[in-house]
Amino acid sequence: MENRCPTGISEFDKLVSGGFPRGRTILVLGECGTGKTIFGAQFVYNGASIHNEPGILVLLEQNPSEFKSDMAAFGMDFKALEAESKVIIIDASLARLGVEAIVGKLPVTSESFSLLPGETNVEHLTDVIIRAAKTIDAKRVTIDSLPALELMVDGELTVRKLLLRMNYRIKDAGLTTVIISELDNNGVQVTHGVEKYVVDGVVSLHYTKVGPTAGRTLTIDKMRNTAHSEEIHTIRFVDGEGIEVVEE
Repeated sequence: MENRCPTGISEFDKLVSGGFPRGRTILVLGECGTGKTIFGAQFVYNGASIHNEPGILVLLEQNPSEFKSDMAAFGMDFKALEAESKVIIIDASLARLGVEAIVGKLPVTSESFSLLPGETNVEHLTDVIIRAAKTIDAKRVTIDSLPALELMVDGELTVRKLLLRMNYRIKDAGLTTVIISELDNNGVQVTHGVEKYVVDGVVSLHYTKVGPTAGRTLTIDKMRNTAHSEEIHTIRFVDGEGIEVVEE
């Protein structure tokens, strides 16, 4: 199990040989309402609270206070983990800063990193992630979400280079990373799609609203260096826990 990074998500780790391969980057895709933010939050929260592996959360869309309030409804007390220096939340909200002013100076607190208005520079954001990780000896990172990050760049080739560089640097820091991205209502990826070829694993979340298969499901489309399930699995939201894969 030393080469596995367990998510702690009920029944999920059984589908990926005990967890994600350590030091790899996993893309979590999903339509609106499928639970991709919850999945990414559980990965970091369970790491810190169950496996004694501190983690970093990078929020590019949601206000950290709202995020912590939302996750508390699923039993995830991120405020407590911040106070214990087991989690650092990097506030890089595009809604707050504006697309043209996403990263700047490093914060002075150790509990929560906040990116101040400055130059649009993904390299600097990566610097902040790595520095934050070193501060608490973090092992895990969740970046939420990729479409917001891609607003910084233009063109598929540039996006691919961006992801390759960011992925290399985060891996080199010894971090296992979950990057969240989006599918539209037709199940089509809203970004360029090149990230599927850059990352080491792809987990897709779906929400069928009508018909005999109505409900939320999960598939593992790709997972390098890992034997994994190729079936469609039902998932559900559980109070006080988050996402759970329904055992069949």
